[in-house]
Amino acid sequence: MNRHEDLLQQIARIARASHDFFVDVYPGVTDAEVRTAFAYISEIKSRLVADLEPWLAPTAANGGMGDHISPASVVEKMYADVRRNFRGNQPAASAAALGFGEEQLLRLTERAFSDASVSSLRELLKSYYPQLVICREAMFRLRARQAA
Repeated sequence: MNRHEDLLQQIARIARASHDFFVDVYPGVTDAEVRTAFAYISEIKSRLVADLEPWLAPTAANGGMGDHISPASVVEKMYADVRRNFRGNQPAASAAALGFGEEQLLRLTERAFSDASVSSLRELLKSYYPQLVICREAMFRLRARQAA
C-alpha cells in the first residue's frame, strides 16, 4: 500500500471509529445541543466513509493494518477508552479526547488533499473539509462548556 492509500485508510478508520462512538453513546446523552452535535458528527462520518470506499485499497475496506502503529490506531484506542468511561449526563468530561480525534481526522484529510493527484478525489476531500471543521469545532465548544 502506498503512502496515499495509507492516508485514505487512516481517514476511513478514524471516521468509522468516530461514527461508531457517536452512534453508540447518543442514546445516553441528555443535553439537546450535544445530541444534535453528536447526530451531525455521526452523519458526516457515515457519509465520508461511504464516499471514500471506492478509493480504499481492498485491505483498507476490511480495516486491517495488523500491528501498524498509526494515527488511526491511536484514535481508535482513544474512542474505545472514552466509550468505556462516557457519561451521557456529563459529555463535556470527554471533550478533550473527542477533540483530539476530530483534529487528527482533519489533519489527515488535509494531507490526503495535498497528496491527491486525481481531481475527483481532491474535490471529494475538499467538499468534506468544512464539515469536518464543524465537527472539530463542536468538540472544542463542548470542551469550553466544561471549562465554564
